[in-house]
Amino acid sequence: MNQTLHRLFWRIHFWAGLISTPIVIFAALTGLLYALSPQIEARLYADLDHVTVPANPTAKASLDQQVAAALAEHPHEALRHVVPAHGATDSTQVYLQAAHAHHQAKQGDHDHGLPNGSIVYVNPYTAQVLGQLPELQRFKTWSKKLHSSALQGDGWRWLIELGASWMLVLFATGLVLWWPKSQAQGGPGWRALWPRRGASPRLTWRDLHASVAIALGLVTVTVLVTGLTWAEHSGDNFRAAQQALGQGTPKAPKGLRSQAGASSSTPLSWQAAHEQVRAQAPDIAVQLTPPSSADGVWRAENFDRSQPTKRFTRVIDAYSGQTLFRSGWDQLPALAKATAVGIPFHRGEFGGWNQGLLILAALAAVFSVVSGLMMWWWRRPRGGLAAPQVSRQTLRQLPPRTWWWLLPLAGALSLALPVFGWSLALFTAIEVVRLCLERQAALSAS
Repeated sequence: MNQTLHRLFWRIHFWAGLISTPIVIFAALTGLLYALSPQIEARLYADLDHVTVPANPTAKASLDQQVAAALAEHPHEALRHVVPAHGATDSTQVYLQAAHAHHQAKQGDHDHGLPNGSIVYVNPYTAQVLGQLPELQRFKTWSKKLHSSALQGDGWRWLIELGASWMLVLFATGLVLWWPKSQAQGGPGWRALWPRRGASPRLTWRDLHASVAIALGLVTVTVLVTGLTWAEHSGDNFRAAQQALGQGTPKAPKGLRSQAGASSSTPLSWQAAHEQVRAQAPDIAVQLTPPSSADGVWRAENFDRSQPTKRFTRVIDAYSGQTLFRSGWDQLPALAKATAVGIPFHRGEFGGWNQGLLILAALAAVFSVVSGLMMWWWRRPRGGLAAPQVSRQTLRQLPPRTWWWLLPLAGALSLALPVFGWSLALFTAIEVVRLCLERQAALSAS
């Protein structure tokens, strides 16, 4: 690589680390908590999530009885949706919300992105209420909101987006800076992946810094990219691009309404609606949402996200049970399928191996920060910052063709990742001011 370009990338790498380091530490540690949430929740909520199977497991209370039992104990709360028991030992989960909050949610106010509802757990065999828990007190929900917005709601999601954006830049520039010459050209080739023995402390830390980051690089990049697809600003751009390319997730048309048919004007019960959905849905836990009005419709979708190929959405008439809209894995375009797999992977929902990779990636991110600080410590001049220097002369020495790909790349990333673009503009302004001040100082000295 051209030495001038190398120095420019080194300074960008330094800035990226300076910006993202505290956010990376926070995201890695909170992500580590979230990755371990299945094991933690299994200990915390075993008496709520699971029931003892009776001698006659087929003698279940109807879903209507279960929902009625939950509402009877919480009469001042509005019903949102229900997750009927799927496995033999599962409880039924009834999601409620304070009546005023439910009204606000219909008007588009979602309490700044923090859940304010509660979950009532019901024994599906006896319709006995097992207990109630505020939704945000579920460890998985709490750790998810901590990881995505520091428990501050949607207004703080930009901070994690900022860190993830610059972490991508950090990884890309670091990979370019590390990339070794082949053995045919006199370089170490892929032997550079192994830390050198007997090297100086700074070189040892540099080798470890690169090796660990590259070993978990694919996992790290997957986590960063999938996280950005549902971030506030970059996620909006991603979804808009999906729709423009015809790759968006199929959604039920707006305005679907139920009609009281000639054969029946009686609305479907919870039990009947559930059976109607189950007859057409894959064998997976279901989230069932009741009609919101007399001409509303029943909506059903998979509650379990760990099996993307069983993903489905159903909308049925509230009277006849006729299917008004149906979508499943086969109807998803390629990009939507990739997202349907990538997001559960980001959340560690594919089981132990998935959790293990995320834990290693989180620990690798923390190690990258620590080793980067150690490298800086060993090379810092006494009393100085030790930032890689880029002067006006350095920029003039860049090959003209470099600007033809570097500027469009920066522009494209700024459009795709708006938070990155705003911070890049600020970073560029600071650099321009610095160069102007240095030039002014040089002119004054001469």
